[in-house]
This record gives sequence, structure tokens and C-alpha cells, in this order.
Amino acid sequence: MISSNTFHVVTTELVVGSFSLAGVAFLFCLLSPRLPLFFSEKQTASDSVAHAALLFGLAATPFAILSGLSSAPGGEMSSALLANKMLFSLSGAGLALGVLVSRWRNGIEVWATARSSLIQGLSGAGATGLMLLTASAGGTFTRGESLLDWLHLPYNEVLLMPTFLSIGLLLLGIACTAVAFRPSS
Repeated sequence: MISSNTFHVVTTELVVGSFSLAGVAFLFCLLSPRLPLFFSEKQTASDSVAHAALLFGLAATPFAILSGLSSAPGGEMSSALLANKMLFSLSGAGLALGVLVSRWRNGIEVWATARSSLIQGLSGAGATGLMLLTASAGGTFTRGESLLDWLHLPYNEVLLMPTFLSIGLLLLGIACTAVAFRPSS
């Protein structure tokens, strides 16, 4: 039987690797129209890589979260750092889900206009950034160091929102999801 600590390391590496690949592919999709003709023709392949890697990373995320909770000392949210990890990972997962739904609903046309291309690319890169921030917080928690130490991020301060703002954001998210899934006319 594999321990929850080992399973967490494996699933975390799957999430970080997938999201990193997706982030690079999203940046390439954003830059490809500005590159020489040879590269700009590769946007369709980059789009496929970006969204497939994002989907795989998103599928592995719940396993990383659950195994992380079960392998945490005390098995609970006992520190501000762990609370921030949950905030970052769930925000990244939500953003990734929005990117995938947008691609599924609109197809390759998400890259057709400058505005939608910018939104799709920055949202995909943002989901990647949030997952890498989560991994950095995990490195700080387990090893006392991370790749982002040079930024001096306040991982030990919990980022809390007032209840009314949380409810407002939840309602906004539900409304956006309803709009995304309404039948096309």
C-alpha cells in the first residue's frame, strides 16, 4: 500500500507538470500571431496541447488536494499556509474549468479575435500561475523553501474575504456558468 505522503508527491508532480506544459502552450498561442509565418501556423497544435494538458492537470487536482489534506500533520487545515494552498489550488482549478468550458463551447474560434484570444490565453496562464503558486507554498510548508522565495510572498497570512463578498462571488460564478451552458440560438 502506498502512503498518503507518497501519493501526494506523485499527484502533485502530475498537476504541476501538466499545468506547466499548459502554461507554455497558452503563451505560445498568445504569441504565435506575432511570430514568423512558420510558427503562426502551429497555433492549432498549441491549442490542442494547452487544453489537453489543462484537462489532465485539472483531473489530477482533486487527488492532489485530497491526498495533501490526508498527509498534512494533524490531518486538518492547521495553518495559514495550508489555507492559502487550498485557496490557490481551488482558484486555479476554477479558472482552468472556465477556460476548458469556453474552449468546448466556442471551439478553435476562441483564438479568432484579439480580445477572446487575450482572455483565453491569460486565463490559461493564470490557472497555471495559481497552481505553481500552490506548489511553491507546498515547498515552503514541507522543505522550508521554494522557487518563489525571492518574491517574499506572505504565505503565513490567510487571505480571507468578508462573507458578503464570498456570497457575491458565488452568485456571480453561478450566473456565469448558467450563461455558458444556456442553449445557443
